[in-house]
Amino acid sequence: MRCPVCDIDTEVALGPPREVTVGTIGAAVERRPLVRCHDATPADVVGAAMEAVDASVPRARSRLLRADVCRSCGSGLTMPVRRTARTVTVEDPRMPIVTLHLDLPMTRCGECGVDQVPSRSHEDLTVVIPALFASPEEPDAVGPT
Repeated sequence: MRCPVCDIDTEVALGPPREVTVGTIGAAVERRPLVRCHDATPADVVGAAMEAVDASVPRARSRLLRADVCRSCGSGLTMPVRRTARTVTVEDPRMPIVTLHLDLPMTRCGECGVDQVPSRSHEDLTVVIPALFASPEEPDAVGPT
C-alpha cells in the first residue's frame, strides 16, 4: 500500500488498538493497520472499512417531518431504539484482516425484523470510521474514549 505521508509503496503492519466515540456511536479496532514508514493509516483502509460497515449495518430511511421507515420493507419504525453491539470484518487483499467493534443505536422493524440505525445517527456512523483510523496527532481526529 502507499504511505499517505511520503507516497511510497510500503508494507502494512498491525499497530495498537484504538477506540473512539462520535456522537451516538462508539467504535473500536483491535489492531489498527499502519504503514511501517510513518505509522499512518493508508486511505485504502478507511475506504475498505466504510464499505464493510455500509454492507453490514443497515440504515433506516428518513422521511421529512415523519418517523423513519424500514430500509427493507418500507414500514414505519415504531419500536424503541436500543444499544447494540455489531462486529464488522474488513477484508481486502492488500491488507491484513481487520475487525471493527461498533456500539450503536438500532431499532427493529416490527414488520420484517430488520435491525437498522435510525436516521439521527447516520452522520455519526459516517464520521466514526475515519475518526477511528485517524492518527491521534491529526488536529481533526476525535480523541480516544
